Amino acid sequence: MVDFVQWDSVPKSGGSGERSDYLRLESGKTYRIRPVLDPVKFFKYFHKKDGRLRTAICGKPDVCPVRDRHPELKKPTLRYAAYIIDRNDDNRVKILEAPQSVFRPIGSSVEATGKNPGSGQDGSDWQIKVNGKGLNTTYDVAMAGPSPLTSDERAAIKEAMDGDKEKLKKLYETDTPEEIEEKLFGELKSKTDKSTSADTVSSDFSTEADVSTEADVSTAVVPLTKSNDDFDNNW
Repeated sequence: MVDFVQWDSVPKSGGSGERSDYLRLESGKTYRIRPVLDPVKFFKYFHKKDGRLRTAICGKPDVCPVRDRHPELKKPTLRYAAYIIDRNDDNRVKILEAPQSVFRPIGSSVEATGKNPGSGQDGSDWQIKVNGKGLNTTYDVAMAGPSPLTSDERAAIKEAMDGDKEKLKKLYETDTPEEIEEKLFGELKSKTDKSTSADTVSSDFSTEADVSTEADVSTAVVPLTKSNDDFDNNW
């Protein structure tokens, strides 16, 4: 089960529904973002078949019957995703999916400041510099200053979430073994087929450049945090 996690739980080392707007990190570029609420944590398969990068989300990376049937399948990698405001794109609300090396510096700020980086009042902007290519891609992540959300930004966030604070969890819902098998090895369905997962047939926001080999499967999932519980109240 995919759930929200606290920012400071991102370790230091190693879905279905409507399509959302994603921020894709590209090598050689610098981004400025503002995290919103809490991230979700999940394990994701990346597999190439017929020249296409296919993905699926696994609930138990160490015990997966699909890997038993397909020894060529690499172990799923630990990933995080969160709503962010893209300062480089007219402050549009997007989803950032990336390896833990992107999210951990943001989470580390909790240890230093005691503040939730996704909080409406106490959150900050962050700068992400992307260097290198392929599996040698690295990310320089640094705080860019306090950034309380404006009323317009709060409204845009709720609109992006369709008023559903659980939407991010639903977008990254864990696939069953049967669904993993179909997404990674089955015949590609028509893009007009509503049952087709967006990231099964496309690599919109997940490329080989940001498929990290780091994975800490022992990290515990932390329960839903206050910043999300207070979405309709004090957030």
